[in-house]
Amino acid sequence: MLESDTLFAELEPLLAGSGLTLVEFSARRRASSASAKATVYAPSGTGTGECAAAHRLIYPRLEAFSGTEDVELEVASPGIDRALKEPREWSIFAGRAVKALLVGEGEWIRGRILRVEGGRVVLACAQGERALELSAVAKARLDSSQEGD
Repeated sequence: MLESDTLFAELEPLLAGSGLTLVEFSARRRASSASAKATVYAPSGTGTGECAAAHRLIYPRLEAFSGTEDVELEVASPGIDRALKEPREWSIFAGRAVKALLVGEGEWIRGRILRVEGGRVVLACAQGERALELSAVAKARLDSSQEGD
């Protein structure tokens, strides 16, 4: 049996010990093989070295959990303009520039994630700090156009 949630819980602290954050993970079994995709993040930068390190840590666990040696594993960085899919990602990407579109609004709010607290994210925007209810965010993504500001 190959359960993504169980594997995520096993892999998250393993990667954290190497300075990596497991952002997203999915796994599935096909006949006598298994495949998985992992997205990892390192605040100092996520390049091929970090992805290779994550692959070396994840692969043996995936083999053990799947019960097969026919395992395909893809490891990737989150990308420079990643869509934020889960509330926990706001904390993962604290300090990074984002843009968010609120439900019923037509303009993106741009800022840098300062902190996440009690279902709200606080952004440093051009006009000062702005708190957004996470439940009011229709879409959000990392915003590489603000990096370097």
